[in-house]
Amino acid sequence: MMEFILIIGFIILLIWAFSTNIFIGFILLIGILAYYYFKRFASLCHLMALRCYGNGDINGAFRWFERGEKRGMNTSQKITYAYYLMREGRVERSEALLNSVLAFREKDPKIRFTAKSNHAVLMLKTGRLEEALEEFEEIFEVYKTTTVYGSLGYIYILKGDMEKAEAFNLEAYDYNKDDKVILDNLVQLYNKLEKFEEAYKYACELMEKKPTFIEAYYNAAVAEIGVGKTEEAKEHLEHALTVRTCFISAIHHEDVQKLLDSIA
Repeated sequence: MMEFILIIGFIILLIWAFSTNIFIGFILLIGILAYYYFKRFASLCHLMALRCYGNGDINGAFRWFERGEKRGMNTSQKITYAYYLMREGRVERSEALLNSVLAFREKDPKIRFTAKSNHAVLMLKTGRLEEALEEFEEIFEVYKTTTVYGSLGYIYILKGDMEKAEAFNLEAYDYNKDDKVILDNLVQLYNKLEKFEEAYKYACELMEKKPTFIEAYYNAAVAEIGVGKTEEAKEHLEHALTVRTCFISAIHHEDVQKLLDSIA
């Protein structure tokens, strides 16, 4: 809607400019074309970066992200760029970009809280657990989403207060029982509590959804081992070895191989 209003405004301005002075009209036209060139080029760079990343071309993705940033990314694109920087362990650059977004005081709550959530994840992955917890709890008070439920539920498990973690993660499951992260949190929680039958129940739900992150297969395998389903565990661990990990992964191939060797 805003884009449509902007276009109408530009058309009115051009009509006025050309009717007043043809030279002013051409100057204004060049300015408008330059505006759309830079705006659209940044969006093109963003799309190309995501395509490269999806194809495994990490360096190519960041070259496109950098070009887009120079051409003037919008706030959402900057948040996406910061997220992928974090995934690849470029945490200083990621945090600087997120801080610049947060300092801007974005009015759109969805964009603002997405930036804050990513910043909280970055703090978690750089050893600032208490700060991450505080930031996620602040977000959760005013902006409850599946993503926030998943992240905060995971942090409560890390904190070790299993009673609180269980209550919160079951609440998260009621909020969205189809989310893979929420399901994985429950599998991990009940594994830690050694309630393997309960963990296995959620692991079955999780595996039906074909998750793409390594933790899901590792935690499911732990539950499967706990209930004596070793062959299922081997199958999921072998698949986990094919899943790409990144800086924010909590489980790595070495962990998977160690567990696999223990049941071979």
